[in-house]
Amino acid sequence: MEMLVCPAMSVDDKYRTLYAALMGVFNDIAQFATSNLDRQQFQELVNAAMHGVGWSAGKRLVKVYRLKPTVEDAMRLLLLLNNESLAYLPKLKQIYAELDGEVGYLTIRRDPWYDWYFKHLPINCEESCSRHEFVGLVSHLGGNFNIEVLESLPRGDERCRFRITKAK
Repeated sequence: MEMLVCPAMSVDDKYRTLYAALMGVFNDIAQFATSNLDRQQFQELVNAAMHGVGWSAGKRLVKVYRLKPTVEDAMRLLLLLNNESLAYLPKLKQIYAELDGEVGYLTIRRDPWYDWYFKHLPINCEESCSRHEFVGLVSHLGGNFNIEVLESLPRGDERCRFRITKAK
């Protein structure tokens, strides 16, 4: 009998494979849910999934990068989370953060998740990102943050833009 060895994969190949798998899982769940759930149930399902993405990523990223409960580190955390699709498809997404004293601004010019999924689904992705994914993400910093949507693609704006402040 001949032993087969798994081919070596680069970190980039592993990343792209796992990212493609995540997008495939999301797509299959979305197709199932749009056929089997009403609009409110579907929104709640997506909100829960987005919270899970943010919460799980935040738990690891805060620990690995030793982030603190500041607006500046909240912005770093949001950049780290959103960088995954920038790294995967750099021409489709431009993301940057700005800091003005104790106020942070996150701008997302193009987002493959929006282009490929959210604009085609009967959900409010603005709600899913700002109230669920981002909230789950920054919850690991140890402080409370306010996340306000200033502009969004679903509203017809040219980009998504968020204001992040520390709750008093």
